[in-house]
Amino acid sequence: MSLRFVRIALVAGVVLIPAGIRSATTGPGACPSDSKLLNGGPTRVFGSGPGTWWGLVINGVAAAGFDQQSEQIAYLNSIFGTDFASLAELQAFNIQQVSDAWDENRNGLVCAFQLRGTKAYLGDPFVNLTYFGISDDRIGKD
Repeated sequence: MSLRFVRIALVAGVVLIPAGIRSATTGPGACPSDSKLLNGGPTRVFGSGPGTWWGLVINGVAAAGFDQQSEQIAYLNSIFGTDFASLAELQAFNIQQVSDAWDENRNGLVCAFQLRGTKAYLGDPFVNLTYFGISDDRIGKD
């Protein structure tokens, strides 16, 4: 496994939720009750703004102090191991990674979580702002 893929996976999500809570069907989902759950429930994979994966990423980058777009691009390229010239390209890349790797039931929703503890081995002082746990949402029983 390449270091680049590891970095992508870390930003896309570092916390796995047991497979037993996932479902292969589509439709509106739910997330496990968890004090670290972000967005109050399922997070939309696609789009931007509140309630979306990219909203979490870009707001975390801004909270880390990267105010200028050029700083945000440089930071995200360093995390993803990419060399994109725009935030739009980075957004499309990251969203596609999340969709491909984590949205197993293909309903456009995932569960996003704050990390537990500090992941010092990543060597990134902004890890608690820019890295998130992730799992696919589950489909509630009728």
